[in-house]
Amino acid sequence: MGLIDVAEMAVKRCESLGADEAEAFIQKQRGIEVVLERGEIQSERSKTRQGIGIRLIKDKKLGFSYTSVLDKATVERICRNALRLAETSLSNPDWVSLPLPRKVPQTPAGAYDNDVANVSCEDALGLVIQGCDAVKRTDSRVSIDDGKFSAYAVEVAIANSHGISLTEKGTGISFVLVCMAKENDAVSSFAYEYDISRTLKGFSTERVGRLAAGKAAASLNPKSVETFEGDVLLNPDVAAEVLFGPVAGNVDADNVQRKRSSWADKIGGEVADPKLTLVDDGLLPFGVGSSPFDAEGVPCRRTSLIDGGVLKGFLYDSYTANKARAESTGNAARGDYGGLPSIAISNLLVEPGAKSFESLVSEVDRGIVVSRFSGNVNSQSGDFSGLVKQANYIEGGEVKFPLKETMISGNTFQALKDIIEIGSERRATMMGVYTPPILLRHIKIVSK
Repeated sequence: MGLIDVAEMAVKRCESLGADEAEAFIQKQRGIEVVLERGEIQSERSKTRQGIGIRLIKDKKLGFSYTSVLDKATVERICRNALRLAETSLSNPDWVSLPLPRKVPQTPAGAYDNDVANVSCEDALGLVIQGCDAVKRTDSRVSIDDGKFSAYAVEVAIANSHGISLTEKGTGISFVLVCMAKENDAVSSFAYEYDISRTLKGFSTERVGRLAAGKAAASLNPKSVETFEGDVLLNPDVAAEVLFGPVAGNVDADNVQRKRSSWADKIGGEVADPKLTLVDDGLLPFGVGSSPFDAEGVPCRRTSLIDGGVLKGFLYDSYTANKARAESTGNAARGDYGGLPSIAISNLLVEPGAKSFESLVSEVDRGIVVSRFSGNVNSQSGDFSGLVKQANYIEGGEVKFPLKETMISGNTFQALKDIIEIGSERRATMMGVYTPPILLRHIKIVSK
């Protein structure tokens, strides 16, 4: 039986047991990993993981059960388990329905790549070696601390008792390196670089190695500066974490409905500088989070969140949409078959500005560039503070020298209103946020 056949069988079995509604989510994933430690390849493995999760509703009560075995007897057993759990659960008066079938768009370009799906362990080792060799060629002072290569192909099947019956395939590939440089007695901070893609075309472990080595070497012989309040230029990874991690939490409709969002009553209000426009696009070609439908079988789409600094909307799954009498935005997600769906961004896109990174630096009278952040960001309050590493001091529009461990602190929601410029060079980050560098004002900077 194919995955969708198993899913449909499970739904019918739940209905025969007396379920009011049922949903089956099946996932089958094959992956290859290569792990680096202290510059050496420590392990490489290929693994396949599959399983089914059953969500069952009886009298507005939820039961959920899952298994990694897809034979008929086991699937029937977890259907019964889900029913028993529903019978002992509390009724949810806000429950309306599992999603109804809707027309699903075509699969976004680049969501599945045969070349990634067919990467062998030998291929993976070759790509990792290319990245490691690039580090050595770039700068002899640099060594690799650790790293990881990953490639996967996944197939998903979703069926429910209202007639949703969908299958989809996807792929992904990534490579991460952490490097450090030594020169005499001087040791740099750790430098982090990566590439992430849905396809093999354009993916480059060699580029990761070259950039990681360059970052590590550039942070040798750092200096300190006195504490000051100035401009901070966040690279895409730091912008994703410090600015758009809290944004994602505050446009989550579940957080809005539970009164855990600072923006619950701010639709139509200004929440950021007019330069900021933000959309979530589940259909982005080659997007790291793109798919024709979400983890409930609801069509993915493009959703406006912030337009010219004004809050336009929230992200919904079917439950929160029904509760708000709204339409799901197709943002239900699951870590795997063993969990219930919850709201998540797909591809969070920051509209780029017109200025290059170099132009942004030239506009800073006094401030710093931040390439890595190690600290705390409170998604609800927006308060952030922590150490920045791979940071450089800027004065008079020029990068002067690398900084010793330096702290920054501020508030995300105020920082969004204190945007000076948004850069032109957007990249995909590991968080699913596509953002350029962003220049902020009024950030407290404390250097050791």
